[in-house]
Amino acid sequence: MTFPVTRYPLYSATFLATLLAFCFAPLLAQVSPESKLLTTAAQIRALTPDEAAQQIPIRLQGCFLSRENNAFSMQDHTDGLFVFAEPGVALDFQPGDLIEVEGVSNPGDYAPCASATSVRRIGSTQIPDPIQTTISELHSGQKDVAWVEVTGIVRSAEIAPTPDYLSNSSEQSTPRSYTKLKLADGNSHLLVEMREAIDPNELLDAKIRLRGHCFYLHNGNRQFLRPILHTPVGVKPEILVPPLHIDFDGSPTPVSKLLTFDPTGGRPGHRIHVRGIVTHHQPGKAFWIRDQDQSLQVQSTQLEELNPGDLVDVLGFPESGTYSPVLQDAVFKKAGTQAPPVPATLDEILSITRHDSDLVSLEAELLEIQRYPESIELTLQALDTTVRASLLLNELSSPPPNWRPGSIVSLSGIATVGEGETVPLNGLWWAESLHILLRSPADLAVIQQAPWWTPKRVAYTLAVILSIALLTIAVIVLLSRHRLREQKQHRAMAESEFTAILNERNRVAREIHDTLAQNIGAISVQLEMVRTDSHNLGETTQRHIQTAHKLARTALSDARDTIWNMRSQVLEQRDLSGALERIGKQLTEDTDITVSTRITGGRRRLAPVVENNLLRVGQEAITNACKHAQPKHINVEIRFQERRVELSVEDDGIGFDKEKVDNETKRSFGLVGIQERIELLDGEVTIETALGQGTHIVASVSD
Repeated sequence: MTFPVTRYPLYSATFLATLLAFCFAPLLAQVSPESKLLTTAAQIRALTPDEAAQQIPIRLQGCFLSRENNAFSMQDHTDGLFVFAEPGVALDFQPGDLIEVEGVSNPGDYAPCASATSVRRIGSTQIPDPIQTTISELHSGQKDVAWVEVTGIVRSAEIAPTPDYLSNSSEQSTPRSYTKLKLADGNSHLLVEMREAIDPNELLDAKIRLRGHCFYLHNGNRQFLRPILHTPVGVKPEILVPPLHIDFDGSPTPVSKLLTFDPTGGRPGHRIHVRGIVTHHQPGKAFWIRDQDQSLQVQSTQLEELNPGDLVDVLGFPESGTYSPVLQDAVFKKAGTQAPPVPATLDEILSITRHDSDLVSLEAELLEIQRYPESIELTLQALDTTVRASLLLNELSSPPPNWRPGSIVSLSGIATVGEGETVPLNGLWWAESLHILLRSPADLAVIQQAPWWTPKRVAYTLAVILSIALLTIAVIVLLSRHRLREQKQHRAMAESEFTAILNERNRVAREIHDTLAQNIGAISVQLEMVRTDSHNLGETTQRHIQTAHKLARTALSDARDTIWNMRSQVLEQRDLSGALERIGKQLTEDTDITVSTRITGGRRRLAPVVENNLLRVGQEAITNACKHAQPKHINVEIRFQERRVELSVEDDGIGFDKEKVDNETKRSFGLVGIQERIELLDGEVTIETALGQGTHIVASVSD
């Protein structure tokens, strides 16, 4: 059904508006951020840094609160906002003025803010009610430029000159000085800058309620560091609990009573008065005192120097420490001087609980020394546990030379217990760790020096020995390889030379066999024929023929021996052991001598030069035994080793006098030949013999 526009104007307008919104919604969604207009502080703070950097137009109204140089804080009905004023924009406003701001969004350094191109007063209004919060919530980092109200105890108060960022304020009531407060609520602290000069004595230790703007100190990465509260001109704190005005002349509280159960409720968090004897002082940071029952760490920025033995009165605020209470934001007054306190001796691990922050002493074994930019850290073994100790480098630039791991030492210093331990959820906590703060190098005395052979030095020595051994092995391996290469080259040359000589000897042997030996054999045959027919000859002629025949046979035998020595056909058909076995049988044929041959090790063929020389050595030894020793048994043994071979020839003959034979060169020519052959192979030969004890010849050469 269609409704005429003139008859139903309300329905028609609604219909047209809906139709236009439906048709142009896609176009509106594509409009650039610059075409939007932000009208509340909450809209600006909801932007991301990238969005705020696009300079989106703003127009908003709110209450002017405070000015800081060329910027100001304002509050509308949604949130607080920090605004930078462009050059030429006047900021002559007072807290409570209703202003209208035009400009663009600004990413800021921490939270999004605004840049104003125009600020004008459009009336007056009431300063809005602040956000009720706590100091702990301000540490969340989410209350930037928020108008808040917090409660806390004033830890410190001082009047200071107005900082530069407040000195250019146009507010008529801006003072030339302001009050700087440190506000605490439990373990949370807050720095407050008030644009009112108030007597610190009226606020110190008072519990107050305060309104102001929360600002955040942040780093260059837009990250929160700590909150600061700025109060506008005319905003004064409300004192909820007035201070007790405790002074140094009142009755001190025993250290043992701090943070204990009080059935009356007491005044937790407020300042107290304690008195004790100084055991150690770090000017501008902290000092430690001991009263009759217990010791206490006091944190104070007061620069007056204290010495061990000084009696002091201290005013400060107790808070929980690592294990025992500490006194913070303290001031002190020197009341006298006594003898320096004597360290308490620790003899068991459970005793450390009673001596937290106390001056203590103990004996320990020094395990490790580490140097850091600001301190020297020691690790020790004492009381059946590991103990840590520290010495600040303003006391010492480097450890004394007699501080060595392994030493037995006596040390004294300020004890801190409980560090690094797992804290129980409830009930009693018996701390079992200990840290000692050394006051000076004199606090550690060496009782027994560390042995020179420390584990580190033993490790270094073993490393050096191992390096030398490895280097020696490497040198030996290199020299061995070099010698093996030389031996290989020498053997190759010797084999080549031996092959040439052997070929030449074989040729000469063939010539002798084919000419001289054949001719001598023919002569011997002719003489034998003549001797057979010599019965017709005279006796003298027969005798000469018989002598000539005998000489011919001897010459033929010598020629055959020469051919035998010059040729090595036996090695062409057999290996060394087989050749020696054959020679033994030939030399002892038609005799009562037995020759046994034994092989041990991996039987293998040897290099020709080695086999030939060992064959001649064995042949000479067997021949000498058969000719001179009158043996019954000759034992020949060849021992094949990994890279060597040994030839042993042993008989049970009559033996000989070795010294006498050595002096008779002609008679010992065979033994000299044996030694020369083995020396040619860089081997060794031993001859063991004595009259009536047989002879044992051993030749050993490299394979």
